Amino acid sequence: MTESFREPALFVGDIDEKIDFSKPPTSGEEYIKRVVVEAKQCDDIVVANIDTKKLKKPTVDVKHLAGCVEAPETLCPTLEWQNCQVADFSELRLNVAGLKILRENCRNKKKSVLVLPDADDQTDWINFCLGSADQDPHVPTLDIIFLMNQPLVEQVLEYLIEEVDTKGLSSELGRWIYALLSVLEIPLNPDICSSLRTLARACSRARANLASSDHSKVSTMNLFICLVARYFRQLDLADP
Repeated sequence: MTESFREPALFVGDIDEKIDFSKPPTSGEEYIKRVVVEAKQCDDIVVANIDTKKLKKPTVDVKHLAGCVEAPETLCPTLEWQNCQVADFSELRLNVAGLKILRENCRNKKKSVLVLPDADDQTDWINFCLGSADQDPHVPTLDIIFLMNQPLVEQVLEYLIEEVDTKGLSSELGRWIYALLSVLEIPLNPDICSSLRTLARACSRARANLASSDHSKVSTMNLFICLVARYFRQLDLADP
């Protein structure tokens, strides 16, 4: 098969390799003969000699992010438990999607009086979800979640995951993140994918420092690691 590619495509007759290349070709046939002669003079393999001393050092410091911290044996979830969480979460997402469609199609739905913070105001969103000195936290409900379009869902998730990465995972943060994950559309865009991976890594680091008696915290962290890795297909972060 490969030999057929080596056969000449055009018949140019006998080739005199003693061609005077200082003179221009006088015909198309002579031009092709010159190309054939020049091709024979080229090496089959050419390797560039690179002077490494002249190469500049990279100016960007690329840090390779590690995966999840391996869980202590007593805190690591079983594969059966992880599969159950993925199945339950998948069913939840289907139910929520169905409720959202019913709500959108409902003719007599009431307009919400709830005002959400601006998408670009990270501080207001943190206060909205977690509360502050002069503001009670809002419990994540479908009424609130359905008011948020997909870009806002992704933006608020990034805010909350950044809070987890810097200050740790609280029960309020956990409820909000789980609620937002239930309406997060897939496939993931690169930014939200990176945020979810940050969430899994943060949970794994915190889990490594927990005692087995902190059952509720361990379950929450195992759950988020499981969902990020096995539902949202970041399998390199999965527990065994």
